[in-house]
Order: sequence, then C-alpha cells, then structure tokens
Amino acid sequence: MQQQQLYPQQMMQTKRLVFISLLSAVAFVLMYLEFQVPLFPSFLKLDLSTLPGLLGGLVFGPAAGLTIELIKNVLHLLLKNTDGLLIGELANFLAGSSFILAAVWVYRRRGSKAGFALGLSLGTLLMTVIMSVANYYLLIPAYAVLYNMSVPDLLANFHMNSLWSLIIYGIAPFNVIKGIVIALIAAPIMMKVMPHLRAK
Repeated sequence: MQQQQLYPQQMMQTKRLVFISLLSAVAFVLMYLEFQVPLFPSFLKLDLSTLPGLLGGLVFGPAAGLTIELIKNVLHLLLKNTDGLLIGELANFLAGSSFILAAVWVYRRRGSKAGFALGLSLGTLLMTVIMSVANYYLLIPAYAVLYNMSVPDLLANFHMNSLWSLIIYGIAPFNVIKGIVIALIAAPIMMKVMPHLRAK
C-alpha cells in the first residue's frame, strides 16, 4: 500500500525534474538571442528567456520558475560570461525572478484570464521597480568598478548627468518595454496552456 502511494509521487517528481531541466535549457538558448532596443543604452539588451521560467512557475509553482532562472544564469556564467563579475547574470536573474514571482502569485490566487493579465501587469511593475533600485545601488556602481571608472565618468558615456537620469530615462522605460513584450508573447501561449494547468 505504501509503495502504491509513493509511486505517483515519484512519477510527479521525475516529471517535474525533466520539465524544469528542459525549460532551463530552452531559457539558456533564448539568452543568446538577445538584441538591443533602439534609443536605449547599449548595455540594455532584450531577450525572451523569462518565458520558460514563467511557464515552469505556472505549472509547478514559483519555486520552479526561480529554479529555471537560476539554472539558465549559472549555465550562462559558465559558458558565456562576458563581464567576469556576475553582473549580467545577476541582473537577468533579478529581472526574471521578480516578473515570474508576481505573475505566478497573482494567477494562482485568481486562476482566471483576468488574473493572469493582472499578474503580467504586476510582474512588469515589480520588475521595473526592482531593476531601478538594483541598478541605482548595485549594478551600475559594479559596472563602474569593473571598468575602473567613477560612476559620473561611466554615466558620461551614456550622455547622462546623474544616476537618476539613467534610471528614469533608460532603466525604467526599458524594463516596462521588456515586460510588455514578454506579456504580449506569453498571453496567447498561456491562454492555451492554462486549461491544462492543475491548481497547486
């Protein structure tokens, strides 16, 4: 009797592990397909690698989504690290995780198309706020250290006279656009997937 009870649990764990592994691999590949958005600083590049983490979060819960975000960034660090200080990977993890947490949290409490749309909107908002704060206090100063420059000198390269100017005119609008792009792509996909999702 005990073995009969454990078997479905083991099957579910195996399914979860395989699913997360596959989505992590897809997310890692999507990180390579990044592109620059016109009129924004060159270090801000848009990719769609958050989508697999969002799907994983909807199916298996927010922890699965965060795991996918972590695995893809660890793979990126090991195979294609460009700054040597984890800055790019940390930024990607913070952005993707904040978006996924908000979207999944709201959807799992409302369980409707309207709830999912609200979750995507709050995910965009949370990502924008988190990345604005992170860039101001951590990421931009870290880039300055990396390039052996002062923060004002680094900002001068982007024709900005203050860190808040970069946040207001660069970082925040970029993350709003990123959230909108992800939401527009995710919405039709998830609307087809959602009827098959089990409430966790």
